[in-house]
Amino acid sequence: MTPKRRRPLKIIAMIPARYGASRFPGKLMQDLGGKPVIVRTYEAAKATGLFDAVYVVTDSDIIFKEIEWHGGQAIMSQKEHDCGTDRIAEALADMDVDIVVNVQGDEPFTSKEGLAQVLSVFDAPDADRIDLASLMTEIQDWREISDPNAVKVVVDKENYALYFSRSPIPYPRDKNTAVQYFKHKGIYAFRKQALLDFYNLPMTILEATEKIECIRFLEYGKRIKMAISNTQGIEIDTPEDLVRANKVLKEEKRLPINNKYRNFPMVPKVVYGKGCFEQLASILGPQRKEKAPFIYLVDDVFQKNQQLIQRIPLRFNDKLIFISSFEEPKTEQVDVLVKSIKTEFSYRPSGIIGIGGGSILDLAKAVAIMLTNKGQASEYQGWDLVKNKAVYHVGIPTISGTGAEVSRTTVLTGPEKKLGINSDFTPFDQVVLDPELTIGVSKDQWFYTGMDCFIHCVESLNGTFLNEFSKSYGEKAYDLCKEIFLNRDLNDETAREKLMMASWHGGMSIAYSQVGVAHAMSYGLSYVLGVKHGIGNCIVFDHLEDYYPIDVALFKQMKQAHGIELPQGICKDLTESQMDTMVKIGLSLVPLWENALGPDWESKINAEKLKALYAKM
Repeated sequence: MTPKRRRPLKIIAMIPARYGASRFPGKLMQDLGGKPVIVRTYEAAKATGLFDAVYVVTDSDIIFKEIEWHGGQAIMSQKEHDCGTDRIAEALADMDVDIVVNVQGDEPFTSKEGLAQVLSVFDAPDADRIDLASLMTEIQDWREISDPNAVKVVVDKENYALYFSRSPIPYPRDKNTAVQYFKHKGIYAFRKQALLDFYNLPMTILEATEKIECIRFLEYGKRIKMAISNTQGIEIDTPEDLVRANKVLKEEKRLPINNKYRNFPMVPKVVYGKGCFEQLASILGPQRKEKAPFIYLVDDVFQKNQQLIQRIPLRFNDKLIFISSFEEPKTEQVDVLVKSIKTEFSYRPSGIIGIGGGSILDLAKAVAIMLTNKGQASEYQGWDLVKNKAVYHVGIPTISGTGAEVSRTTVLTGPEKKLGINSDFTPFDQVVLDPELTIGVSKDQWFYTGMDCFIHCVESLNGTFLNEFSKSYGEKAYDLCKEIFLNRDLNDETAREKLMMASWHGGMSIAYSQVGVAHAMSYGLSYVLGVKHGIGNCIVFDHLEDYYPIDVALFKQMKQAHGIELPQGICKDLTESQMDTMVKIGLSLVPLWENALGPDWESKINAEKLKALYAKM
């Protein structure tokens, strides 16, 4: 009698995608060679050709839309889930499938070889005994063996899993034993019923303790067959992993880090002209929601300026908060302001209006973001970590040059770093550019913020990320700065108007490009010494002849023309620990260095070279 042939198995892949992550929030939407990590993972799974269908299952509108925009298939979770497996089980319940493969969304280098290996166990003689299959790879570095982020697995003689742990297993009490250590790779192939069983079984104490969901299967008697993979790949668990992943992409010559087709948002509405501040009431009127106040964050330099204060169109329960700009904004400061607003008002504000220089505008953008996003501001320092749209926010600069009015970034000093919240939700919804508001800015401050604009242009125009979009704005702002700071025939009124336009164009020049050496180093100065951004850029730029020789010479000419004397020797009394921290902060800004020095920037700058530069200041 001819043996009965098995029908072909219907096999699909599902990628659970949660926006939040404790170690690296928003990691799946981080840029990896011009595409978000989750898109890279989806495309890698699709490209294997092993599946009848591939889906991303998510709780995030952002991820859902991103996958669909790239032509993929996405499923929106209907419930909150504690783990990715539960998320998949919900989506799978009504599907006609035999095997579903759980591909981890943070593994963009998922290989066909690895997936084929895990699927191959269902063709083995013992296939009927297998409830699910997974992968493991041998590890030998003790740092990885002892790393709790790396899940280890031990197996029996037939490679069925005995236990998973974040601790080193087996424990090497006898150092002379030739033991192999295996790292669990988060790829599972489930029989549909095993997955549905998991969904309906309560979490076990071991799973809850280790925070490893596959332990639940073992405790309920399910059989997990492990296949050995020799491919390591890269899991995106930390910002450092993302840096490594981008390097791998570049080495493989897939796509450059700086994808030239970034869909950046711009400020949708702007009003310009002397006296246009008077239009603020009519601008805000259509945005006002019943009982919901407007919150005004105003530089406290205007606290005694009743002429300006009386022009602010306060209505009903609107609130005016004076903010000192003596120090640059901090993540903690943002959190305090947000908590205070939420405590005082039952309704989410109709909008946040920032009136002041770059620090106040950055603070207003950050508060607007954190009113609609959970957690602390420090969790969103980085690129594209913001999940929800900010409340309506308006920027009204009273100092020109910073570009904060148009920037996609709000720069904050956090407990561990100085880094911006860079997102599509950061730019203002409305900007009011009234040159009259910049009257009274001190000569030194006028110069420092003006040079911030000048340096934006220099670093953009000399960067490897330069494109025609950035170039057109950068060249205009650069020429305006030369006219403003070297043409002594300009009257004050004209100079104010031109600098306001230079600030706007300078900010736009880096919206589609990036800054460079001066900004990377000034972030270190600011974090360790509290040096404000504008003067910090000037202090650094004064010593960057090796990187921008023509422009530094022009800067020195401008400095002399306006009688500006920069502080000297500010780093000479730093402790070794302080210097190391400064260098670490500076070198952590990878996109800035790559723009300045190219993809091989690490061969051109290192900790010792950076220390030598700081020592000059």
